[in-house]
Amino acid sequence: MTIVLGIDLATSDVRVRAVDVETGETVSEFGLPLPVSSAGGRRTQPARHGELALQAVSAVAADLRGRAGEIRALSITGTSGTVVPVDGRGRPLGDAVLYDDPRGDQEQRRLAEAGLGERPYGALSRAAWMHAESPAARYVFTPDVAVAAFAGRLLPSDTSHALKSGIDPVAGSWDSRALAALALPRECMPELVRPGRVIGEVADPAALGLSHGVAIVSGMTDGSTAQIATGAVMPGDTVGVLGTTLVLKAVSRVDIVDGARGVYSHVSPEGLFWPGGASNTGAGALRVGSTAGEDPALRTPEIEAFGPADVVSYPLPRTGERFPVVSTTFEGFFRGVDGREREPGTPIARFRTVYEGVAFVERFGLEQLSALGVDRQRHHLAGGAAASGLWNRIRASALGRPVIVSAGAGSALGAAALAASGMGGGPLAVLAQRFGGTRVTVDPDSALVGPLEDRYQVFLEALRQQFARGL
Repeated sequence: MTIVLGIDLATSDVRVRAVDVETGETVSEFGLPLPVSSAGGRRTQPARHGELALQAVSAVAADLRGRAGEIRALSITGTSGTVVPVDGRGRPLGDAVLYDDPRGDQEQRRLAEAGLGERPYGALSRAAWMHAESPAARYVFTPDVAVAAFAGRLLPSDTSHALKSGIDPVAGSWDSRALAALALPRECMPELVRPGRVIGEVADPAALGLSHGVAIVSGMTDGSTAQIATGAVMPGDTVGVLGTTLVLKAVSRVDIVDGARGVYSHVSPEGLFWPGGASNTGAGALRVGSTAGEDPALRTPEIEAFGPADVVSYPLPRTGERFPVVSTTFEGFFRGVDGREREPGTPIARFRTVYEGVAFVERFGLEQLSALGVDRQRHHLAGGAAASGLWNRIRASALGRPVIVSAGAGSALGAAALAASGMGGGPLAVLAQRFGGTRVTVDPDSALVGPLEDRYQVFLEALRQQFARGL
């Protein structure tokens, strides 16, 4: 028997899932909190990713007892675009600067002035800001920190986590023009390797309760591994990963990149392209305003009984958006169905408004991908918010088409599938189906389709007005 580990370095916690490769069954899991600091618009977290990942794996090994010796590989996934300064062995020298931290904006403008803007460069800009402020030996991504903790040394980064550094994901190379424009030495950036490749071994397995020879497999971003967990890895598949933020991804045989729309393509282990983008909307928008501190799961009957909201929104938890609108100054909006600016009057009304608003952003994002040539046949839902049956039904109704929900899918599960594939456990598509568990089709609610279509038109008109004003 063989067990693999998927390790997810999420925005607010570290999670590990141990999966039996032959059955696809999760045999153990464990998580630890990872705090985020927000002050003065800056978003950071202590770079404890390696330390916490080691603790979580030790806990899983202890839980598995005699079966811990069956663990043969692990792969690590994390947020896209979060950067950490490290020394030559991969040990953190400062906090992790998160994907939505505004530092690096001036460096981004410098790249734009140099005519570089087709691919996303946010992470590279943050690294350049760090280098100017307090130079470090290397600037890497959170999974690299955890990988170094397991391997005892710095190993190559995968092209998926490095994608928002303006790399060429097919060639696996850094953009020398961008590095020169930012005065960032090439030697400060990690080596690159495609996802799903064995890059090393756990250096001290006995200290973690593991056997000798546990392989470390290069990973992909949390949006990508959540996509794997849904089984959406074949051309024609799209997926909406809804957690704190909303990530939309698709599968294509051709590379699709559009900087103006915030669209970029990851490259899968098999060489297919996964175009998509990451929005700042999502469940995080419920943590501000009148819904802050409220548990939506406890209010579901009231939110459902409320019916279609009389306010339409593009809900953002803070200023700035990455996809399908690209703007550092966009604040989102709340509009009455008559088009006038108006906030929801109660927490229940705000819950319903945000649920629908996120669904409208999802539809608009998918329409942008279609306009760029993405073939959309099957749409999958994943992420923590996919546990909400009501929100799933609203999303299906706003899209006007059935959606496929994978029960229990998540980024850690997708990372486990990637680990299994990398160590020779089978094709990724087969493993994704086996690991994904039960999949349920959710149909649009006929009573919601019409009202949500009307509200979507209000949403589009509000966006047109924003664009007319120079968004």
